[in-house]
Amino acid sequence: MGGGNQLPPQFIQMNRPRARDIGIEIGDLLSTGPLNSITDVPRIKVGMTEKFLGDVSSPDEEERKKIVRAGVTLIGTDDIEQVPLFAGVGILQGSGELTGAHFIRECGQLTSYVTITGTNQLGLAHTGIHHLHPCMLSLPVVGETYDRMTHPLAPNPLGSADVAEALANMTSGKVREGNVGGGAAMVSFGLKGGTGTSSRLVPSVNGKDFVVGALVQANHGSPYDLTISGVPVGKILADEGYTKPWFPTHDAKIQQPKDGDGSIIVVIATDAPLLPHQCSAVARRAGVGISRGGGGVGFFSGDIFLCFSTAAPLTPPQTPRYEQRIEPVSTYSVEAVHNDTLDAIFRAAADATEEAILNVLFAADELEGFTGRKWRSLPVERVKEILKDAGKIN
Repeated sequence: MGGGNQLPPQFIQMNRPRARDIGIEIGDLLSTGPLNSITDVPRIKVGMTEKFLGDVSSPDEEERKKIVRAGVTLIGTDDIEQVPLFAGVGILQGSGELTGAHFIRECGQLTSYVTITGTNQLGLAHTGIHHLHPCMLSLPVVGETYDRMTHPLAPNPLGSADVAEALANMTSGKVREGNVGGGAAMVSFGLKGGTGTSSRLVPSVNGKDFVVGALVQANHGSPYDLTISGVPVGKILADEGYTKPWFPTHDAKIQQPKDGDGSIIVVIATDAPLLPHQCSAVARRAGVGISRGGGGVGFFSGDIFLCFSTAAPLTPPQTPRYEQRIEPVSTYSVEAVHNDTLDAIFRAAADATEEAILNVLFAADELEGFTGRKWRSLPVERVKEILKDAGKIN
């Protein structure tokens, strides 16, 4: 765990199923990759670290302000800093932050790891990326979602060492989900949120499947709005009182944020050869997946998306020499998806985003925040009953 801290027993993730494990299938036209993860995209790696510190049983307000629920997630390729990738940004609602977005729009390229964390850790994560190469000029890409629900806005809950640890933990294999990485402190639809991922295979005319993978940090959505396979699961759970806040007695004087305030960051990666404007178009389709699940209707939500392609150019770019007053123009060759056939990739991005959000909710464990409010996990067995009654799963 982050910073060498052992996760307390009450936070240990049990063997909770993913959404697909109980028969939920988002989309019936495209298959998932082998891991159903963003790491199904060749060359993609994900690294995470998190911290869970402080005594949740203490009634002392000052002690509870020392509680830490924080983490960081890194996404990229081993050579991201040497070999930039075509990229684009999309926004559904802009009440949030993604640093480096202006440079991505300007040059159409991603030149550093994508980092996701909590709002108050954004600057610390940004500095941590800089410290990986302190003598190199860089514009780190760091996204955030608001972790005030479980974590006080205390100074320095994370540092450069945590970013370095997430980098050291990077894997191209199975990605942990739920209360992990940057999603450690997050809340979604009035339930414990966090980190989740999914992928889709997209056929091409040459017989090769392209992979589209999504990773989300979900901290969005009103309890009433959660929708699974078209079924108003959130409304049913809310009417049954499951998402009604639970407040211990020592919590009476601490103001609670409104349920539904929050954000979601979506990172989409693909090995399909996309140009920057196509990456932006694919990024926007994350909003389709979010809206299907009941999100996308809050003003104080930073629904911000990034898409990048790992496809290599056909010929390598020439490095400018800057030996003349007027640098001669150089060119290189790239392959690109035909605009008229982007539909399948759009569908893949929407489906993978929708399922990644569900995987967050299915994986996340109950967690008590610094205010004393206990954020419940999705009640898997009750959800199964609801979906069976609606004829959505067997």
